Amino acid sequence: MDDPLPGITIRGYRPGDERAILAAFNAVFSRGNPRFVPRTLDRWKWEFQDNPAGHRIALAVTEAGEIAAQFCALPVRALFRGRSVTFHQAVDSMSDPRFRRVGIERARSAGGKRSPSLFVRAGNLFVEKFGLSGVDLFGFGLPIPIAWRVGKEFLGYELIRTQLQLVRALDGGGRAPSVSSAAAPDVEEVSDPGEEADRLWSAAAARCEASVVRDATYLRWRYVRHPDLRYRIAVARGADGAPRGVAIYRRGEFSDREQGLLVEWLVPEEDLAAGRALLAWAGDRAREDGADRLATVLPETSRWFAAFQEEGFLAEGTKYILVGRNYLGREGPEWFRAHWSYTLGDFDLA
Repeated sequence: MDDPLPGITIRGYRPGDERAILAAFNAVFSRGNPRFVPRTLDRWKWEFQDNPAGHRIALAVTEAGEIAAQFCALPVRALFRGRSVTFHQAVDSMSDPRFRRVGIERARSAGGKRSPSLFVRAGNLFVEKFGLSGVDLFGFGLPIPIAWRVGKEFLGYELIRTQLQLVRALDGGGRAPSVSSAAAPDVEEVSDPGEEADRLWSAAAARCEASVVRDATYLRWRYVRHPDLRYRIAVARGADGAPRGVAIYRRGEFSDREQGLLVEWLVPEEDLAAGRALLAWAGDRAREDGADRLATVLPETSRWFAAFQEEGFLAEGTKYILVGRNYLGREGPEWFRAHWSYTLGDFDLA
């Protein structure tokens, strides 16, 4: 463990810390950002307190109760090689500039090494408490450059891939190709994914090596109960009424571009007809929103990554890199690059 710092405590979250966390978050992230919208207490409670998988928060706290630094993550129930585990997505990392050099500017040790920053200290506690202890198996995120440099040097981050997005222009000719009436499913917009998502996830889980558990509990928390954003949910059904796929859409910004976002995709790989029908629905929603294109994120190893391109999508670079850390297992970044299934909605950016 790092040596203690006068006036600063490195510890986990305690009930009541949320107001100080919000004050620090809004102060830090509003600097130099005229478009910043202050985070509300309702948003914080949804994200951390109401999360079905709990919360993961490590803090550097002053004697006055101010938050000098935070390292935290959103845990999610996950499936990993047939086992039920938890992953976590690193989010909302921050360091208040007023305290940023506390520790760094302490007297150097006899060996001449400088003391780690408060952010790194909070990160080290986080890794010990939630990673190396076995609470969560895998951590991931899309860090900004400075967070990537710090995470790589001090916290064990490893590069998984430079993240691409799939985009299709909506210039009036970008509708998905039609399918025969016998094969085309009906698409219905719903307010809740319900048991249909559970049925689709049960079928998909048998094929997944590593994935967030995309059942109704998760989808309701992530999309239906979000306090700030509004998502549109569609279910594709066959003639017998059985669900064949779920897609979730909203208009928003991703990689500095406002566009229609296909944030969730739960469709069997072999059901191209259901995929086409849901892509047509998402394209229509994006046009209604005035978006000039539809975008999504899928791993290149997914069958749908190729299928989307067959339907007119192009692979395009983003400003993000995808990083992760397998805390205790032998599977490295190459394994996750090949076997991890994720969607744009797995990240808090959408």
